[in-house]
Amino acid sequence: MMKFKILSLLLTAGLALAACDADNSNDKATSPDDKNKSEVDSSEANKSDAVKKNEAANVTKDSNANDEDDADDAVKDDEKASSSKDSEDKMLLSKDEITATPDDIIKQLQNDNKQGKLTNIDFENDNGQWVYKIGQNENNKNMVYTYSMKDKKLLSSKEDAVAKDEQTFNYDKMLSFDEALTKAQNKTSKDAKIKEWTLESKDNIPVYEFKLMDGSKEKTVMVDPYEGETHVEE
Repeated sequence: MMKFKILSLLLTAGLALAACDADNSNDKATSPDDKNKSEVDSSEANKSDAVKKNEAANVTKDSNANDEDDADDAVKDDEKASSSKDSEDKMLLSKDEITATPDDIIKQLQNDNKQGKLTNIDFENDNGQWVYKIGQNENNKNMVYTYSMKDKKLLSSKEDAVAKDEQTFNYDKMLSFDEALTKAQNKTSKDAKIKEWTLESKDNIPVYEFKLMDGSKEKTVMVDPYEGETHVEE
């Protein structure tokens, strides 16, 4: 009887040890599902790293592209500014660039047998060409003659039906254009460029009106053609 009890105890202990070994074996063993899950997790991790690298590369590429676009825009802006400045400069004229004075054009007008009394002289840039527009009364008919400053050629002539009662003046008794411009520049600067100028009557009184560019500022200077008095309008 004692032997049987001892055998039972040994058998029970053996079974217990076998059960423990089985549990340990199960803990150490990895199921197929766990293995697949681990592989998926590893693949996702590797995929994530690749995506991150690709995104980083795209960000760098986009950044470089944006920098290039900004640089191109800056160049275009500079070109536009330069082109705009060139266009503005072409619409201005320095005193030294004047190749024909009003005296020259009036003489040419007389040589062309255009006889009359002066009503106005306009000097302006017309579509890239500097021209004089001379208005005069001819037998109660007001005519306007356009001459090129460059070669003093008559470009056009027309009747001005609006200016029926224009005041006439004698240019020979007035300050010359050169003298009037000098007085106008004395009120701005000697380097001020001409945008346009006129000599015509205002309230029946003849007056020079110069539009000058003094640096980046446009100034209007009125000059009395008889007394030489000046007035600046900004």
